[in-house]
Amino acid sequence: MAAACLFCISPAAADEPSISIQQQAGAPGSSLLIPALFAPQSGTVAAIQFDVEYDPSAMSLGAVAGDAARSSGKSVYFADLGPNRRRFLLFGWNQNLLEGGSLVDLYVNLNPSAPDGSYALSVSNVIGADPYARPAAVGGGGGSVAIQGSAGQGASLQIAGVLNAGSLLSGPVAPGEIITLLGSGIGPSSAFQPSGPASATSLAGTSVWFDATAAPLLFAAPNQINLIVPFEVDGQNSTQLRITSQNQTVAVLSLAVSAAAPSLFTADASGAGQGAILNQDTTLNSASNPAQRGSVVVLYATGAGQMNPAGADGAVSAGALPAPNLPVSVKIGGADAAVVYAGAAPGLIAGVIQVNCVVPADVTPGTAVPVALFVGTAASQPGVTLAIQ
Repeated sequence: MAAACLFCISPAAADEPSISIQQQAGAPGSSLLIPALFAPQSGTVAAIQFDVEYDPSAMSLGAVAGDAARSSGKSVYFADLGPNRRRFLLFGWNQNLLEGGSLVDLYVNLNPSAPDGSYALSVSNVIGADPYARPAAVGGGGGSVAIQGSAGQGASLQIAGVLNAGSLLSGPVAPGEIITLLGSGIGPSSAFQPSGPASATSLAGTSVWFDATAAPLLFAAPNQINLIVPFEVDGQNSTQLRITSQNQTVAVLSLAVSAAAPSLFTADASGAGQGAILNQDTTLNSASNPAQRGSVVVLYATGAGQMNPAGADGAVSAGALPAPNLPVSVKIGGADAAVVYAGAAPGLIAGVIQVNCVVPADVTPGTAVPVALFVGTAASQPGVTLAIQ
């Protein structure tokens, strides 16, 4: 994507839509959750592109879709244009206007050795578009992070940084749920993935424990760890998450546990927009390859909770496939979709479930029809869609 923009406006006029990042403060080594906030004013903005500039000597960035992007049915894409600039693009296969609130939630990890001071974290190069892809004026402004405290804190992890890997939303964890941890200095000095069995519970000396059980690790890097919540937390109301490095504890959190925390995987792994869904012929569902009404579609999810037979941590699903203990249902376009299979996904690691369901014959077709998965009374994240003709 070219770095040039059609027009860039900063600061915003008083009655003009704008994106802003409010100033926050933290100690060296801490992890901050900072939203990029959108104020729609009286504008008609349906898609937006903007850059976030930061000082890489003082911080690193992680990012997930914010509530305003999800509720508007938009997907979030980003690319690094340089060591100090990340570009975000938000759009969807709809003409919905962007709602006010967080477009992107930034996970800002402050370097343990960063000296005290004020560091830029600002929005620039803003481009807006209305529902008909015509230019729409949007402003962007400056922001900053104040680093305060002469001594670094070491590793840091907040509850807001414990995310369901499908939805990228925080909340109670469930047995067998695949989750992502975003924090500061929580993992090894460089990125690692398992080189052997999927049930490996240590990567480069890093382990994550839930009470006395080590979790299967899928990825570990300085500020991110992907893992599977052990099935052993089933039946508990809470669990203590503990991260260790070379057998030394570096971070501890107490987390709530729920029977299920379902989320649907999406095509771009943003947690919103087009789902990672297969049509009946096993091709990927998309706006250019929609499903037929009355056909079967295949959904992939995590967070279904304990299975029957009981799930095995880190096992690859094969042979007799377990099913969730709790009942599974699906709604497509608000209508009930008959479930013909709900259970472990063959060939994938325990914690991923596959749900085959029938597209309702009376659903209104479209390129972005909402789909929701229910396990017991728990629902998947809003904003996931599939294409139907």
